[in-house]
Amino acid sequence: MTNAESYLKSEQSNKLKVGFFGITGCAGCLLSIIFNEDEILDLINAVDLKAFPFVKEVNSDESFDYVFMEGLVANKEDLETLQKIRSNAKFLISLGACACTGCIPAYRQYTLKENYEHLLYKKTENLEDLKPTPIDAHVRVDYYIPGCPPSKREIVNFIKAITVGKLPLPNDNPVCVECRKNNNQCLLDIGKPCLGPITSGGCDSVCINGGFECWGCRGPTKDMNLKLMINVLKSKGFDEKFIQDRMRTFVGLKLPMLESVLHDTGNNAESHNQN
Repeated sequence: MTNAESYLKSEQSNKLKVGFFGITGCAGCLLSIIFNEDEILDLINAVDLKAFPFVKEVNSDESFDYVFMEGLVANKEDLETLQKIRSNAKFLISLGACACTGCIPAYRQYTLKENYEHLLYKKTENLEDLKPTPIDAHVRVDYYIPGCPPSKREIVNFIKAITVGKLPLPNDNPVCVECRKNNNQCLLDIGKPCLGPITSGGCDSVCINGGFECWGCRGPTKDMNLKLMINVLKSKGFDEKFIQDRMRTFVGLKLPMLESVLHDTGNNAESHNQN
């Protein structure tokens, strides 16, 4: 081994061992990392990148300091992969809406099997169908970077923080806070079904900035008042089916109380706050 090779190996050994993996999903969350065009090379050089599906051969047998996991558990192979990687990682980061909340694929649990049965794989054991669920339904998750897709700036800030031994604080404010900072008109005021008041911020209100409603892809805030949100939407003319479908689209599995709150005719909004 040359002196240069020895030096490089020593430098690598002092860096955090980081891996990026994906199970069932669209891979868009992993692309959010690559789309940091101006900083991607600096980020890769700041850590010892052990695995990345688009960049470096994935090896789940490695040991890692941090693993970023995209996608949700939808089949037997997903679950086996997730459990193996969790056992080899000191910290597991849930990356994107599918990993954090189950996202749109989990909406399958609210429809009839006949609507999707023709899409199921039945001939391969490792693709044995499981109910689509976020990864924290199966293993411990240490940190969440939500969103569909997650904010590339949030990913950059997280990686920068862990390289200096820090862990960023999660964003506890609703999207509405960022809307005010960006001088956006409240979409609820003009009769649009925006879920910003009960959705965790951190996205810089990107959808509302572009004229679209917030669908809640980043998951509910810890202190959300679900009953009040439902009442506001009803006052704007939206019926219960519309409200239920909209709220279940991205985060249905994180709102197990939705149906009971939706049909509760009582006026005690406080009793349904998220704790």
